[in-house]
Amino acid sequence: MDILRTHPMAVIAGVLQENPFFVPPDEFLRELRARAGGGNDS
Repeated sequence: MDILRTHPMAVIAGVLQENPFFVPPDEFLRELRARAGGGNDS
């Protein structure tokens, strides 16, 4: 799921379209850091 969340476009049912699961890079990295226990948001 994380891989899908890092791409703004996705092929769904053979059609290239905007990815509804996309998360901007800074937000995604913040989430990864929080999961790893390094919840420093600065």
